[in-house]
This record gives sequence, structure tokens and C-alpha cells, in this order.
Amino acid sequence: MNTSRILILSLSLLLVLSLPGILSGQQDSARFTFHLFGGLNRVMEYGCDCDYELGVNDFPLTPCHSTSVLGAGFGYMLSKGLGLELDVRYYGSTEVMLTDPSDGDTVNINSAKHYAITFNLLYQILQGSVRPYLIGGAGIDTLVDVDTQFYQTDMGYEFELAAPDKNTHFVWNLGGGVEFVLGRTVGLRADARYVNIPESGNQPTIQGLNATAGVTVRF
Repeated sequence: MNTSRILILSLSLLLVLSLPGILSGQQDSARFTFHLFGGLNRVMEYGCDCDYELGVNDFPLTPCHSTSVLGAGFGYMLSKGLGLELDVRYYGSTEVMLTDPSDGDTVNINSAKHYAITFNLLYQILQGSVRPYLIGGAGIDTLVDVDTQFYQTDMGYEFELAAPDKNTHFVWNLGGGVEFVLGRTVGLRADARYVNIPESGNQPTIQGLNATAGVTVRF
């Protein structure tokens, strides 16, 4: 399923879920939200040196590294303090150094760019000008422009980083944050989330921590 179809289905579901409130006359000028944000994604170490296999998996461990994250969210408040959000995040690439556990050889690679689309349930703990909240949900994570790459190690060997067999994976996230209401329609929002892409095939479990901040518009 391509990205456009996923976005259309996601927005359609969000609209369907909003119909009860609209038809019941409970809709107000601040029930929908849109926010833009950016920040950092800290990817935790994954893989294991114990998975080393000469000529097959020479660099089995990927160390901790950080990438940029940019995104947008579309929300609908089902009731006071409880809402749904469609969240789209794009994760940039960064250079990561891998180490061969058999001889200490190293190679610098570029981490894969990817994007995630998730549906989340949001619960605002308090109302007012400062609104702490909890949020959690699930969706898909898809790699972008992933092809087989070739690198040269520090010892002069050629290293082939094969493209993965599967580009799209299930992802879930859980976290919280706080929104600072600046006026009737505008606010600032800071958000922190734990992100988990479960093990699938040859891919180990990948975990990350997102820290973002941005602007929210209510309408």
C-alpha cells in the first residue's frame, strides 16, 4: 500500500470517528487541532556481537545514534480531555560507525531515512493554560530510498550493506508531554515518546526516544 492511500485511509478514519460529535452538535471552534514539530530521535543500540558471522554479518551491532525528526499531527477531541491524533513523522539520516567484533575493523555508514504514520489516543490530565497529557498508539514505519550500499572499511576492505527484504514494519509509541495555551487558537507543545519497532524477520527490535517541540493550532 503506497503512502497516498495510507494517508487517505487515515484521514477518512479520522473523519468517521469525528462524525458523532459533529452530528450531536457538540462540535466547537477548538475541537480540531493541527501541529507542526521538530526535534531529535535517539535510537538505542540494537543487534548483538554474538550474531557475528564472517562474510555474512561482519558488523552485527548498531550503536546508539541520534537523528533529526520532523512531523505534523492532526487531532480531533472526542470530549473534554480525550482525543484522537494522526501523527506523521519523517526521520533523517546520520553517520553511524560500525565495528567488526572479530578484528576491530570499523566502517562509517549512513543510517536509513524513514517515516512513520501512527494513530494515537491522547488524554489531557489537566485543562487550562498548561495542559499535561499522555499519548499512545500504533501504525507503520517505512524506509525511504533504501538500496544496497557499498563502503570501504578502515582496514581497506569493501563492505556491502544489503537492502532489507522488507521496508515497512509495525511500530508503536507511548509517551506524554505538555501544551502551553497562548491564546484562543494557538499554543506551544513539547512531547517525549518511546518508540518501538518489534523484531521482524532478520531485523532485531529497534527502540528509540523522541523529543520534539512545536506549534499547535486549534480550530
